[in-house]
Amino acid sequence: MKNIKFTHSLLAVVLGSVLISGSALATEISSGKTLEGTEQKVDSSIEHAGKKVNHSLQSADVYLDDSAITAKVKGALLEHKGINSNDISVKTEKGVVYLSGFVKNKHQAAEIAKITHGVKGVKSVKSTIEIKK
Repeated sequence: MKNIKFTHSLLAVVLGSVLISGSALATEISSGKTLEGTEQKVDSSIEHAGKKVNHSLQSADVYLDDSAITAKVKGALLEHKGINSNDISVKTEKGVVYLSGFVKNKHQAAEIAKITHGVKGVKSVKSTIEIKK
């Protein structure tokens, strides 16, 4: 739900900038300035707005992909008995999963890393998991 709100906000900002660009051109045209070069300005504005929309959507996709990977990793950890995933923090940035927290022994730490590597979309795993003493 939070991801959908973020995406909608991002699109609203982009579309708002497109509307502002369009209204600025409309003002210029209606103020009686020559139409020479206006077509080029319109084309340029449309291309610029299109690039902004594409970039915003790509950013939103990366954010949503990272959230999905984090959820998949947490789900995979919950499925394994003997691993207390409540003590494990999972964060994903551009496909890189960062693990932190505490486990009982080295075997559990290795198992968590192995499980995480097996999740689709994970590019690499960075672990700072510590052994409880």
